[in-house]
Amino acid sequence: MLIILTRELKINKIFKYLQEAAQRFFPDRQLYFRSNGDVRFVSITQKTQIFTVSVLICLSLWFVVTSYNYIYIYEILDTKNQEVNVANQNYQTLEQQYTQLKNDIEKSTAVLEQRQGYIQQVLEEEALYKTPENNVLPLINESGTAAKDDIVTDGDDNDKEAKNLIRNESLDRIYVDLKHVEMWQNNTVRTISKKIDNKLTFLKETLENAGLKETKILELAQSNTPSSMAAQGGPFIAVEEEGFDNNAVNNQTFDDLYTKRNNLKELELAIAFLPISTPPEKFYVSSKFGVRRDPITKKWATHKGIDMAGWTKTPIGAGGDGVVIKAGRNGAFGLFIEIDHGNGFRSRYGHLSKLKVKRGDKVVANQLIGLMGSTGRSTSTHLHYEIWFNGNPIDPLKVLKAAKDVQKIKQQQYNS
Repeated sequence: MLIILTRELKINKIFKYLQEAAQRFFPDRQLYFRSNGDVRFVSITQKTQIFTVSVLICLSLWFVVTSYNYIYIYEILDTKNQEVNVANQNYQTLEQQYTQLKNDIEKSTAVLEQRQGYIQQVLEEEALYKTPENNVLPLINESGTAAKDDIVTDGDDNDKEAKNLIRNESLDRIYVDLKHVEMWQNNTVRTISKKIDNKLTFLKETLENAGLKETKILELAQSNTPSSMAAQGGPFIAVEEEGFDNNAVNNQTFDDLYTKRNNLKELELAIAFLPISTPPEKFYVSSKFGVRRDPITKKWATHKGIDMAGWTKTPIGAGGDGVVIKAGRNGAFGLFIEIDHGNGFRSRYGHLSKLKVKRGDKVVANQLIGLMGSTGRSTSTHLHYEIWFNGNPIDPLKVLKAAKDVQKIKQQQYNS
């Protein structure tokens, strides 16, 4: 009871304080109006004043709260809009990067297809190179196009995060597959290059043994053989490499292989003109190539061929395929034949007893062209045999010693 009485006293005290404050701040007021000598007044009671002030205070509070909420919500919306704009810009950037990456992958796939075609061409052209059973390009379908279905394209799906995740996984898978294809291609090209290197080494050693310089052979091959032996043509269809990242897919091994194969083919074509057949079947070398004492004057002199001694009327065959450009008497050589074998190679035959061909005749290797004799400046029956390359004499003995290796090269039977 005491507590209740205490609370009632406090409440009464508060009401009393409020009544006193209301009397002090809101006493009854009268407003007087004077017009044309008449005086009127309006009484404003305490309750009316308190009600009016309360309404004004409520309106003010409502205005303040509403304004604050408006400004606060506007700032929130503006921030959200900025975040949405940034997110949209980032998404557009990702879309552009995705599109660019997809295009790059498609172009890379196209280049890998072209490289695959070149590898297949090399494998088919080179009889010694066996095509692996599983060498198909994983990303190429039967129509010859890249497997683009693995790439998720834009659709009606609103779940961009899930769609981007799926697309990224697809791109990652395709990228890994492309790298596997590139690794297989590079390994295959390196294997082929090693075999071609072995062929080039064998061929260069053969040329060196025959007394020929590789650089000069290639120089003549590039100027002579393409027009006659390696005729090429057809429409120009460019290899598309635009946008192709050479750091991602390295073409250097293919460039090296192409250069090596060209050099090999040019050397093989050039060496095919080398006269390697031995003119007489039975002989002995009575005088070698180079400096010697002249058999008549006994003075030192240059001998530009070799003397192959034998019996009179021993059959003399052509050193290789070619065209007879000289046939008849030629001063100290006596009865003389000169054959042009092509690519800078010529062979000469002197001191013959009889000619079996005439100028302009086409001959093949080992074809009978004359008989051994001792006409012209000669001490006994023999064949003076010369081989010239690019206007300079080379040692016929070196060529004949290298004949077996040259024959292997001509018949594509040398080891690789």
